[in-house]
Amino acid sequence: MVPFALLSGFDTVKSCMDDEAMRGFVRTCLFEEIIPTLDLPKEELVDYAENVLIRFSNPYIKHYLSSIALNSVSKYKVRVLPSVLEYKKRFGSYPKHLVFALKKLIEFYKVGAPNDDPAVMEFMKNKSVAEILANTDFWGCDLSDLLEEVEA
Repeated sequence: MVPFALLSGFDTVKSCMDDEAMRGFVRTCLFEEIIPTLDLPKEELVDYAENVLIRFSNPYIKHYLSSIALNSVSKYKVRVLPSVLEYKKRFGSYPKHLVFALKKLIEFYKVGAPNDDPAVMEFMKNKSVAEILANTDFWGCDLSDLLEEVEA
């Protein structure tokens, strides 16, 4: 959510949750693309996801997206990519919204204001999308087969 939100002009997690379209994007990621990849009781997963949305909407906490954006490449690798790969394994296609999030992550490093290791930022800014996806040091695997979906 963070790179997409920053590129869309949001500044806090709460501001994202106050926006119907962004909240819908997050809900779809959680309920339709992440939960189906996890092997825990569905009721527990749904309850947890609902609580995440409540926490994200808390008006008393200012989670600044620019702070959360620190090291976004490694965060995507650890927090999102496992769901992307598991979704592909289970359903035969990549999850549309989580792949869109990867597209926005790459765009954020190219035109936004990322905060990461200088070598990561330089690589992301100056290399092609194909080279970025093929970088196994970033992702732990070659993501070249995502090129068409990321560029779409």
